[in-house]
Amino acid sequence: MAGLAAGAAPGAGKLRAGAATANITPLLGCSLAGLFEDRIATEVHDELHVRALALDNGQTQIAIAMVDSCMVPRSIFDAAKAIVREQTNLPASNILLAATHTHTAPPATHVMQSLPDPKYTEWLTRRIADAVRLAVSRLQPARIGWAVGHEESLVFNRRYFMKPGTIPPDPFGRTTDQVKMNPPLASPNIIKAAGPTDPAVGVIAIESVDGRPIALLGNYALHYVGGTLPGHISADYFGVWANSIKRLAGINDAGAFPAFVPMLSNGCAGDINGVNWLRAPVKSAPYALMQQYADTLATECVRVWRGIEYRESVELGAAMEELELGVRLPTAEDVAAARQVLGGGPPGNHYKDLSQIYARETLIMAETFPKTVKTFVQALRIGSLAIATFPGEAFVELGLEIKAKSPFRPTVLIELANDCRGYIPTVEAHALGGYETWRAKTSYLERQAAPALVASALRQLNKLA
Repeated sequence: MAGLAAGAAPGAGKLRAGAATANITPLLGCSLAGLFEDRIATEVHDELHVRALALDNGQTQIAIAMVDSCMVPRSIFDAAKAIVREQTNLPASNILLAATHTHTAPPATHVMQSLPDPKYTEWLTRRIADAVRLAVSRLQPARIGWAVGHEESLVFNRRYFMKPGTIPPDPFGRTTDQVKMNPPLASPNIIKAAGPTDPAVGVIAIESVDGRPIALLGNYALHYVGGTLPGHISADYFGVWANSIKRLAGINDAGAFPAFVPMLSNGCAGDINGVNWLRAPVKSAPYALMQQYADTLATECVRVWRGIEYRESVELGAAMEELELGVRLPTAEDVAAARQVLGGGPPGNHYKDLSQIYARETLIMAETFPKTVKTFVQALRIGSLAIATFPGEAFVELGLEIKAKSPFRPTVLIELANDCRGYIPTVEAHALGGYETWRAKTSYLERQAAPALVASALRQLNKLA
């Protein structure tokens, strides 16, 4: 474990703020990440963006940016931060970069069978940096406020205890799973959900001193919505929410410069999605459910926004810690079994059978993964509000634990921040098994990773307090 980065001690002063977007929509023909199998983009339903916010109180400067991507590796985020640092003197520890987790964007890293395009990732790096740099260049006198709402109708734990003998073997042929992710809808074999949800809706609003909205940062723990057409590029409900915010708030800033920037961050949603597995399936037209979810969440955000009290002076602070975590590497026996499943020879890239897909994952991990990895946990302070991060898809229980123990009220959690280290289940979830624990590029951190990451976040929050 490395020490805390220098960061910035909290200090209060007159606020300046700026916001910006950068378009990161790829060329048609690119891969789309987010499923077991690769897909090729044939249509653009809606553009992908980086949405960025910069805050400066005269003593400390911080920046936050959300990237319409399934996940973004540390190498890209670090490179983008280095560009920003070179151009603005904003330190990396004060920049929070995170993926939204849309499943219909190009891979920024090797995700299941989707391979990144180096030309796209190089361009993506520059565009992330561009968005932050533009936000910094647009700093103007501003005021800020925050509050937390509540919307429980959209979020459901996706892991369920099932009746004995009804959970199929995992991709490795084992029958040790005690829970199943995404069981058949309304299945009589469902016993109960294996965990809670987090219905909190975080809202941070920034406006100019004359009352013109600059940015709105929302936060909600919902994996993604989906329901797109095949081959469509889409920012998912994260992008739709931004449009819904403007419409529901009555903001028509077409042609305005700089434009108002709504941006939605993902909370700890590793075991949360928007499907009520206890009810019978309901057919929806493509994108209809996405619009419904975006409108429902945006309605609550606008309601909370209208009651926010603003302040022109605010304390800002930042801290970042680098942790070294163990990797659950395949054993020699695992590798031998994987080779047998794939029939020998190098693994391909177009498997459909789950056992073959995970055999491929086993061989790739055995050949390319180190014994340990280094990753970041970060905390930011904005007055009495704090933001803490996870470098992967954190289980909702971890976010709830940090909120309960944090010295800040409120505390907001943002996942897939500054890195992408796969699922981060609780220690208890590892014991129960299920998809999120199956060893692969999507889930490989040591079983004790979660408590180490939670402890790091709490250390930094207490430091900033």
